[in-house]
Amino acid sequence: MKKNAVLFFFKSLLKSILVIVSILAVGGISYKVSYEYLSKQLEAGKLDVQEKELESILDQAKTDEISKNLIYVVNDKQKITHMMLEICNTKTNNMDYITIPVNVDYTIPPKMYQKLCVVDEEIPQIVRLSSLRKYFSDLKDDEAYGYAELIMEKLLKTDVSYFTVITDDIYKLHYQEQKMTTNYTKVSNNVQASPSADGASSQKYTASVTMKTSVLSDSFANQLKDLGGDETKIMSFIKEQYKQDGIQSNLTVYNKIGYAPAYEKMDVELYHYWGIPGSFSGKKFTVDTASARKFIKKLENNTEAYTQPQSEDKSVPVKKQISSKGKKIVILNGSKISGLAATKQKMLSDAGISVAKVGDYTKEVLTRTKIIVKKKGMGTDLLEYFKDPELVVGETQNNCDIEIILGTVDAN
Repeated sequence: MKKNAVLFFFKSLLKSILVIVSILAVGGISYKVSYEYLSKQLEAGKLDVQEKELESILDQAKTDEISKNLIYVVNDKQKITHMMLEICNTKTNNMDYITIPVNVDYTIPPKMYQKLCVVDEEIPQIVRLSSLRKYFSDLKDDEAYGYAELIMEKLLKTDVSYFTVITDDIYKLHYQEQKMTTNYTKVSNNVQASPSADGASSQKYTASVTMKTSVLSDSFANQLKDLGGDETKIMSFIKEQYKQDGIQSNLTVYNKIGYAPAYEKMDVELYHYWGIPGSFSGKKFTVDTASARKFIKKLENNTEAYTQPQSEDKSVPVKKQISSKGKKIVILNGSKISGLAATKQKMLSDAGISVAKVGDYTKEVLTRTKIIVKKKGMGTDLLEYFKDPELVVGETQNNCDIEIILGTVDAN
């Protein structure tokens, strides 16, 4: 009996060993077959490997006829304090600067987020633009800002040619802030609108955004003027700028010098400055992605050279504006859409602008919102909260300083 038990034990052990060996053999063969297959696919360029794809993205700095340079301004705590998109058009010799507020929260698309998690598994899907460098804190600057550029391309729906990083100190020497209003074509979804080329329903109308916009400082503008359109001086100037501590770029100095002929023909007085399409809610800014894409594309496709300084209807100096804070404001609902006045009252309240009273406008149904002010210069800072409002100086009702009559367009 004891002998049979021992024999049974060894037979069972032998079977177990054979099974384990078989499993290992099959696994080894499968691994080899898979490895060979995937290697051939990779060599043929047919395999979508996340790491390989991401690495290739960081090697795209290039010179274009219309270059888009993403400028990051960074402080000593790796926080991005300002951001601009510089568009240099070598066909028209136009130079445009678009200011992008950094207090923007952006949700990274799922597919991109999966790929970025390979780089840093702790990166959140909802990112704040001011913290883009911090999310990749373990990476070298060129890689970190390269991935940040990738995120910005998705947000703005445009390709970026290269990026440049400057410190806060250099920014303060080269730029200054001016509150400006930018008009743009608003693109929004609307089921009642006619279908667009891509099959989606859309409606287009004029809108505006007011923000502190980065413009060249007077001292830096004069420094550029002193170059006098001399290509040799311009080339030397570019080299000196890139040698400075606190300035870095993924575009080589050699390639940057390739733009010297265009810089030679550019007039600093004709540089144009804009704010990115979008809207504020308190201190938080939301980029209007569809409208931003159209706005950037319009600047790229502009075939006319700037011959006059930027006009006043595109830029409103802050000194000509009168703050709406502390003014008596009344909102009347001229849209017949229930609750719209209360919604807009809360929106302005969140932005620190008090509304004394809301009510109904009974004369007619308005499509476009009208802002009536008692004095010229009032109401300019309210334009960004409504869609292409009409701003007029006139007699207000209810003994108020500013009367806002809401139109149906602001219900969308």
